[in-house]
Amino acid sequence: MSHVRVYLPISPEDAQRLHRERSLELDHPGFAVTDAVRTSHPGGDQELWEYAALQDAAQHCLDTGAPVLVAAADIDPHQVHDSELEGSRVTVAGTLTLPRVAALHVGDEALGAETSHDPDAEVELSWYDTTELGHLVSLVGEPPDPKE
Repeated sequence: MSHVRVYLPISPEDAQRLHRERSLELDHPGFAVTDAVRTSHPGGDQELWEYAALQDAAQHCLDTGAPVLVAAADIDPHQVHDSELEGSRVTVAGTLTLPRVAALHVGDEALGAETSHDPDAEVELSWYDTTELGHLVSLVGEPPDPKE
């Protein structure tokens, strides 16, 4: 069965759930190589197009004020809905299991590094293997207690 590589912005709470339960129920935006991405970079290749989708996912996190935390996952095509006319944004629905996650990308600012938030600049990312998920959860910190 073929899969679609999708870059999923996830929250620290999602990362904790993925670590604890080894799965996530999804119904939110993801970023993938779409026809629009291929058209916007006609001289590119799969690697360039995937990098563009990853950067879009990272920028989405910044735009929403969330820490940059992106899961690169191989998703069943039936779970991916491309309704956008341009860009890499897709909607992903259904269950994501940890074995479908190929890697995790974290914005350096989420790890305490000083970075600029120039929307035209590339987001600096660190790569993590899924075996490092527990360590990554501790790095991005516990979510704040809503009672405080």
